[in-house]
Amino acid sequence: MFLKLATNFCILFTFTVLSYWPFQDHVRIRVPFPKLHPLMIGLMAGFAGTILMKTSVPVSDDVFVDARTAVIVISGIFGGPGALLVSALIIGVSRFLIDGATVSAFVAGMNVIIASFIIVLFSINKPMTFRNAPYYFYYLTLQTVIVLIFLMGLSWDTIIDTFYFVVFSFISFFTVLFILREMNVHFRKIRQIEALSETDHLTGLNNNRKFQEISAFFSEADKGPFSVIMLDIDHFKKVNDTYGHPIGDEILIELSSRLRREVSSIGGPVSRIGGEEFAMILPGFDKETAKKTAEKIRLSIAERPFVTSTNHSIPVTISVGISSSPQNGKLVKELYNLADKAMYIAKQTGRNKVVHIDDPKEKSKRPHRDLQTGSPPMR
Repeated sequence: MFLKLATNFCILFTFTVLSYWPFQDHVRIRVPFPKLHPLMIGLMAGFAGTILMKTSVPVSDDVFVDARTAVIVISGIFGGPGALLVSALIIGVSRFLIDGATVSAFVAGMNVIIASFIIVLFSINKPMTFRNAPYYFYYLTLQTVIVLIFLMGLSWDTIIDTFYFVVFSFISFFTVLFILREMNVHFRKIRQIEALSETDHLTGLNNNRKFQEISAFFSEADKGPFSVIMLDIDHFKKVNDTYGHPIGDEILIELSSRLRREVSSIGGPVSRIGGEEFAMILPGFDKETAKKTAEKIRLSIAERPFVTSTNHSIPVTISVGISSSPQNGKLVKELYNLADKAMYIAKQTGRNKVVHIDDPKEKSKRPHRDLQTGSPPMR
């Protein structure tokens, strides 16, 4: 008996892992077609529930101990009301088909369907979560117990048989729920660590490492025209020396917010490369479009002074350099170096301006900086 119960639990656990891992938002590899996920989870739960019933342990002629109630509720946690209803329909019909055309089989199958339908109605307004799922499980188990007593009649044997069913259902459900909660916390922490490794701690923008990953994406294949923008805050050292580094940090944070807002409709990633330097990739933007966008950004920065927590109104300007694909190159690393050079030309020729590397400006002999380190290459 113990071996059969262990087998039943292992089937439940296998379904739980297979339905948890690929269908969650915070994992790397996900099953495609998100709109079909509830149906997929419901089908998996229905199949698992059918297997659970086939491997159930009979404690009497009418009572079979298995974890079918647990699998139904778990399907609702992962797939919502749709998954729960699909799994319940499959399990309810399977119960009738497995046991044959008997009154008890029909009543037991309809009990699963009706109870699950009631849960679906409640879960539409109160979606299942790890926190409230036990309450749905309590209801489903309670209704099942009532049906068992109705079928078998109230007696000491009925109470004992029902007790076995309830105990195994509770142990199975809460063991799996505990494991799921731990897995959920574990995966979320991993994702947070990954996010921190890709995010600039001060501004919340992409950091240099993430910018390299984005660059690799744009460089792997022909992504059509795009432009790389490099920008630097003019005389930022003077701001730090005059007002202090905390105020300088406020300037960087506010500038990052403005840059993010300016390019939010474009979908271009914004990164802080280091210090007061930022980089943007504008997908689908050729030279002229990129220059217009960069000029708009420059004006939005120059025309609105930065108000700090100390009530200082600090005027800030930026120097911007641009390069564009395909005319200036196809690899982001090449374009980054050219945009950096154009930005240096903007600073050399007056600051607070936008320069494209193709503009007829005096060419700087400044060595380009490496994309990975952000520092001049070794000579």
